[in-house]
Amino acid sequence: MCRVSVIVPVYQVEAYLPRCLESILAQTFRDFELILVDDGTRDGCPAIMEAYAQRDARIRCIRKENGGLSSARNAGLSVARGEFIAFVDSDDYVEPDMLADAVAAADESAAELVIWNYRLVDEAGVHEAYLPMRDEVIDLEALGLHNYFYRYWMPYVHGQEAWCRLYRREIIEREGLRYAPNREIFAEDTLFSAMYLMHVRTLAALAKPYVYYVQRGGSLMAAKKPQLARRLMCLSVRLSDYVKQTGREKEMGSVLPVLCYDKLICKGIRLDPELSDVLEAMEAYGGNATMRALLKSLLGVRPLLLYTLKTGKGIRSQVRARMFAARWLRGDVRGAAALVQGREDAR
Repeated sequence: MCRVSVIVPVYQVEAYLPRCLESILAQTFRDFELILVDDGTRDGCPAIMEAYAQRDARIRCIRKENGGLSSARNAGLSVARGEFIAFVDSDDYVEPDMLADAVAAADESAAELVIWNYRLVDEAGVHEAYLPMRDEVIDLEALGLHNYFYRYWMPYVHGQEAWCRLYRREIIEREGLRYAPNREIFAEDTLFSAMYLMHVRTLAALAKPYVYYVQRGGSLMAAKKPQLARRLMCLSVRLSDYVKQTGREKEMGSVLPVLCYDKLICKGIRLDPELSDVLEAMEAYGGNATMRALLKSLLGVRPLLLYTLKTGKGIRSQVRARMFAARWLRGDVRGAAALVQGREDAR
């Protein structure tokens, strides 16, 4: 057993992989294993992986048929032996003290989760720290999980990405947590990170950016996102169902409707490249019991009032949300979609 299992999914990144691996092997913290998951890549990555594995006994290589990022991360989790889990994307690179500082923060605070900052790297160069974080230890039981979502999650203070977090493997295995298939949901790390939070009592945040998040033209994030609305609706339903499963429905009851509406469902409706896919998804999920419960909650006073008080959103946002929910519930998916897409004023 080692302290940290670092999992790196590998697919079509031969130009980036050496830099990624060098940055991980340069960690000042040495007690880790590096699990490289070949997700059916068709370039020169397997040879690169094998060459590095010959150099360092801490590297383990797994090969599987292509199944997407979630499948690759899950494959790594299935063989991980570390006390902690960290993910690094194969086109990114990291600071040499990332693991040392993250493990130290976990040990000092007994945190079940450590989160850190990152920098964007694009054609313009390396940018400043992306998230408005500060060093702190958060007692989620004292703060309240719902308040954490209002204060840190919804305004994107702590992000949601898999590759800027240190997880405790015991929690992942005890709760049976895995990444959902990419074809079913978008932002698989959003769902996993939110589900994991249901089991966190103490969280440590590090303001320093340790990850260099490389933006490349052919990356998954840069690609078009077909059926985005459907996949974000699926995420909303699965998250809501999981909150209920963990017995935290009462605590999260006012947060979930506005979280799913404002950060997930509306995003999918606005950004899905095909309006026909949007309308089809709304028709399909309009009959889902969990989705209907979320929409009915938006018609009440408490969720939107708390959202306004906690986040500063105006009354106009409340009116739009209620109109959206009412239209969708009565089957007017085109009118509800038009409202969110801004093609119709809410007066």
